[in-house]
Amino acid sequence: MIFVIGGVTASGKSDLAFTFAKKVNGIIINADAFAFYRELNIGTAKPSKEELESVPTFLFNNLKLDDKYSIYDYQQDARRLIKKYETLKKPIIFVGGSGLYIRAALYNYELKNEDAPEIKDDPTISNLTLHSELANLDYEASLKIHPNNRKRVLRALAIVKAHKTKKSDIDNKTNSNPLYPFIMVNLDAPKVELEKRIEARTKKMFQDGLRAEVQGLLGKYIENVQGLQAIGYKEILQNPDETDDFLMSLISLRTRQYAKRQRTFFRNQFMGIWFTDKDAALKYLLEKYEELKV
Repeated sequence: MIFVIGGVTASGKSDLAFTFAKKVNGIIINADAFAFYRELNIGTAKPSKEELESVPTFLFNNLKLDDKYSIYDYQQDARRLIKKYETLKKPIIFVGGSGLYIRAALYNYELKNEDAPEIKDDPTISNLTLHSELANLDYEASLKIHPNNRKRVLRALAIVKAHKTKKSDIDNKTNSNPLYPFIMVNLDAPKVELEKRIEARTKKMFQDGLRAEVQGLLGKYIENVQGLQAIGYKEILQNPDETDDFLMSLISLRTRQYAKRQRTFFRNQFMGIWFTDKDAALKYLLEKYEELKV
C-alpha cells in the first residue's frame, strides 16, 4: 500500500511521515528535489541523520551537487522501490513538496531516458522573451504558465528541447487515474502561523551556519549547478555582500512564494485531503492503513 504526504514547505510533512512510518513499520521515499543532494544540509531542512536511520529511507542524500538526475531517473528509481516493497508487503510512504516528482512516479508520465539540456538562466533575457520562445515551441503550455514564473518556463523549454516533445503533450498523455493506487494527505498551516514558521526556520538556518555552508560549496562547484538553485543557497550566492537580516528577509519571502506555488500545484494536480493539524492527519492515515490491511 502506498501513502503520500505532500503540501507546503514548513508544514511538518517530514515529522508526520516519520511518525507514521514508525507506527506501521513502513519505508519512506523522498520526494523533495533538493533533499537528494548529500551536501545540502542546513538550507534544505532535511531530516536529521538520526531520523533517517530510524526507519528505512530512500532517495535522500543520494547525489553529489554536480550529478545529473532527471525526473525520468527519479521515476525509474521510485518505481523500482515500489515494486520491491509492495512484494514485501511493506507500507510505502512518499514525502516531499516536489509534486511533479510524485506525479512522475505514480502516474502514467511517459518520459524518456535523455538528459535535459543545460538551460542557463541568463538574467539579460527578460521573462517576456523566454515566455515568447515557449509560446513558439509549446503554445498550450505557455497558456498555463505565467510569464513571470521563470522557473516553470525554463523547465517547459527544457522538456521540449530534451525530449523533442511538448510538455503539454506529456501532460495530456498522463491519465487522470494513477498507475498505483495511493492514499494522500497534504499539510498546510494558517497564513500567519506558516509565515512565523518560515521566518523561524530561516533564522535557525543562519544560526546553524548556512552562509558558511554555501561558501564551502562554492569552493567546490560552479555557481549554476542544479543543487545550488535551492532557495536559501541561491539568494546568498546572488547577494554575497548583503547582511544576514537582508538575506533572511529575502529567503523568507521566496519561501512564502514557493509555498503558494506548492499549494496551487497540489490542489490542482492531486485529490489528497488537506490538514492543518498533524495529529488529525496522522489519525486519518492510521485509519486508512487499518482499512487497507484487512
